[in-house]
Amino acid sequence: MPPEERARIFDGSDGFREVFEENRQAIYRLLYRLARNPHDAEDLLQETFTRLWRKQSQYRGGSLQAYLRKIAYRSYLNARPRLVRGRALTPLSADLPDPRNGPVGCIEQRDLEAFLLERVQVVVDGLPDAWREPFVLYRYEGLTCREVSEMTGLTLKAVELRVSKALKRIAARLHDLRTEYQPR
Repeated sequence: MPPEERARIFDGSDGFREVFEENRQAIYRLLYRLARNPHDAEDLLQETFTRLWRKQSQYRGGSLQAYLRKIAYRSYLNARPRLVRGRALTPLSADLPDPRNGPVGCIEQRDLEAFLLERVQVVVDGLPDAWREPFVLYRYEGLTCREVSEMTGLTLKAVELRVSKALKRIAARLHDLRTEYQPR
């Protein structure tokens, strides 16, 4: 990394604050999708930028956002055992409508999309972490399978397989939802 770029980011608080402001939303979104809890995502966001500051000497240039995503993912992995325990106490889908009540007759057509997106999110949240994490990075964060492989340390084939399994599970659940609410 050129010294002037390192100085812009790490020498003084203004450059670092600028980096934080430029990347905060994207990194928070990633962490929220992984942690499934806004409070945990906030904590992990703070941890990510603290690690960036502490490990600034390890940054060798290249895409700062990719480097931040990698730090964020590692922060999430380190916190995952604690997050899983906390998640058991407060399920993410606790405030979602009961799917058995169905959208027909209780919500307007314009709300159907929101209902379906909530159902998809419930399915994604219910995926095994081994499938959900690569899927979130690939589908929601827009990373290529190769980038997910580099970030997670999985082989390219393993990432492709896990994303494929996640998509098949989601498709099956959506098919179940369609048959459940199909007009008779």
